[in-house]
Order: sequence, then C-alpha cells, then structure tokens
Amino acid sequence: MGQSHDTTVNAAPRVMFDEAGDNGLVVCDRYVPAELLAEIFCRAHPETLLNCQLVCKRWRLVIQNYVWRKKAELALGKPFPRHVEEEIPWRVFYRICETRPFEKNLLRNHSGERDMKDWEILSNGGDFWRIETPPTGVPELPSTESIFGGRQICFATSYHSCTKKQIVDLVAEGFHPYVLDVLQPPIVVSEWYSCRWDCPAIYECQVELLGPEEKDKTVNILDKFRFRDTIEGERQNQWLYISHVFENYGSGLRRISFLHGGMDRLFWAGHYGSKMAGACICIKVPPVTTNTYDDESDTPPILDE
Repeated sequence: MGQSHDTTVNAAPRVMFDEAGDNGLVVCDRYVPAELLAEIFCRAHPETLLNCQLVCKRWRLVIQNYVWRKKAELALGKPFPRHVEEEIPWRVFYRICETRPFEKNLLRNHSGERDMKDWEILSNGGDFWRIETPPTGVPELPSTESIFGGRQICFATSYHSCTKKQIVDLVAEGFHPYVLDVLQPPIVVSEWYSCRWDCPAIYECQVELLGPEEKDKTVNILDKFRFRDTIEGERQNQWLYISHVFENYGSGLRRISFLHGGMDRLFWAGHYGSKMAGACICIKVPPVTTNTYDDESDTPPILDE
C-alpha cells in the first residue's frame, strides 16, 4: 500500500503595504532613505529599472512617480513639461531614456553619405540623381554647421525633374503616442540648397505630417509645408537655408514624409540642377511653462499613487 503525503504548504499571510514601514528601504540589512534610493535608481540602466519595479510596491512607486521623469530630464539636459490635467505615463519617460529621440536628426543619410540608401526615388530625370563629393560649381558647405560633420558631400539633380522622399516612423524612433497626441512638441524641418554659378535651377521641398495608415490605405495629412525656389542671378553660387516649424498640429501624428528635389532651368546635359544637403527633421523638447511645471514638484513623490 502506498503512503499518502500531505504536500500542502502553509503560505505566510500576505503582508499589506505600510507607508510608515521600512519595507523596500532596508537593503543588505541597512536602512536606505527613499530619497537616496531614488538617486541610486537614477543611475541604473533603463532595463534594470524595469526589473526593479517588480521587487516591491515601494520601489515601484519611487521609480514610476519620480525616477523615470528625473532620469529622462537628465538625459535631455533640461526639464520636461508636466501636464496640468493628468500625470504623464511613466512609459513616456522610459522611451526617452531608452531611445533619446529628441533634439536629433531623424532623417537618415541626409547628404548622400550612403549614396541613395534610405531614400525612395520618385523621379530620376535627365542624367539622374548624383552624389557629389565635394559639391561641384558651388562654394563649400558651411563649416560651422555641425550636421555636416566636416564632410563636403551633397545630392545633385539634372535637367529633368529629380525627386525623392523619406518617411520617418516616429513611434519606431521612440516617441510615445502620448507625447505626439497631447504634448505635440515643435517639429523643425530644414535643409541647405544651392545651384551652380553658371546655370539657374529650381529647388523644391515638401514635408507632410501623417497619421497612421488606415485599412483602406488612406492616410490623414495633419499639416503640410511646401517650398519652391527658383535660384537665379545673384542667389546662385551660394548655399541657401530653408527652415519651418510645425506646432499645434493636432493629435494623431505618427509619421513624417520629407520630399525634396529639383532640376536645372537650361536643360543642360549633366548635373547642373539644384543641389541639397543636410536634410533634417528635429523634434524639440516641449517647452516648459509656468502652468505645466512647478519647481517644487522636483522632490520625489514617493508614495503618490
């Protein structure tokens, strides 16, 4: 006859979280004040913090209510706005810490460093698109502009229309939908363009703020900027700069389409059309106002739900 064994485990009763207790504040048998614990967490890797949130309720509250924001602001080098009507989800700050998407160029291969990679060629007229290293028939690119990294390289167009575009997926780049829909940070688009001293040319640029693609493949355009310039006379043989800022564009933004191109005006064989370099899409940190940020709130709200 077999013997029966009682395998029932008498689990200890669940201990309710006590705000006045020291649960979560004793590490290696030493008491660590919540403020010091928060500073330690601020120096941890984002992936480590995700695991630390699971240790206990106090750690979760410290990290989600204070550490993520503080860590994001340290990464940004400036304060991040507070929303007056609701608390910003902690995942917003996690994405900032993990991807650092603000204040950088979101366009890839902005001047032709990798030939035409990352660009979709829409028209390739005349003698086609070309990469020039260094730019031909024009002055050097501005050495004071950090975007060029000291390199002299640009795209050049020909005697019939040459256009191409690049679409940036903002969520994939690390922007939480809450940031795009609620905070709607300023978006700065810019580029340098020029044409040769001996041939006038046309330059064009079009930027569209796009919503998500619907099931029927339609896309909502929230806002658009279009620029076209006929470069001739005294404006030839110099680098010109175009810039535009999108603000208050409404909720739903998920992608940005950047299109540029041009051609020459004399239909000369070769590459006498407009040239462009340093194409840039940069999303700025949302501005902090007195209504959205309070210096006194910079102390850790350790136990706020």
